[in-house]
Amino acid sequence: MTVLTATALGFAGALAGIPVAAVAYSTSTTGPVRLPARWWAGGPAPTAVVLVTATATGIAAAIIGAAVPPTLTLPAFWLFAVLGTGLAIIDARYRRLPHQLTGALWASSGLCFALAAISGEGMARLLRAAGAGAATATVLLVVALILSGQLGLGDVVLAGAVTLNLGWLSIQGAVVGLLAGLVLQGVAAIAIRLWRTIDALTPMGPALFVGWLLGIVYATR
Repeated sequence: MTVLTATALGFAGALAGIPVAAVAYSTSTTGPVRLPARWWAGGPAPTAVVLVTATATGIAAAIIGAAVPPTLTLPAFWLFAVLGTGLAIIDARYRRLPHQLTGALWASSGLCFALAAISGEGMARLLRAAGAGAATATVLLVVALILSGQLGLGDVVLAGAVTLNLGWLSIQGAVVGLLAGLVLQGVAAIAIRLWRTIDALTPMGPALFVGWLLGIVYATR
């Protein structure tokens, strides 16, 4: 059943990666996120970009299918895999994390977790997830205000979404996922600094997304 679920969700994730590539490729450095023409076919993203994005979303979604039990909360994790891939690409290309997409991660996780809690999976898990997300966002917001220019509001919102999502599984998973993302971010920043020999701001989205995946694997091992 796990193999079948992983395969089905991976295939669905790959299909979802086609419009994700279109949105990620067409997003501008400012303004709202909009669906471009022929988004259903990946346009205006080049074919290679569409294939790479679809492969990435498919792999991430398959990991979710293999690791997360098929309950009411599964859509939240699957959507995080798909949109998280898009956010990582957008941040790498444009150094921004659109609030429409990060907000969708908060909303989908909150809705699915609330429905699961009401259906009997435990209000404590919902409170734990909400607390993890709120605590992370609050602490990082303070850091962003103190270290102006080093941490963007999009990074704060995405990091909170990461721990909100992982917090449903376990607080340990949330901690591992967040710390893994921060460590990866630090390593990437050092590597880019040595390579470019300039003080360039490193996009945090890709590291947070990989950290989230590691947190999923850790929490469901």
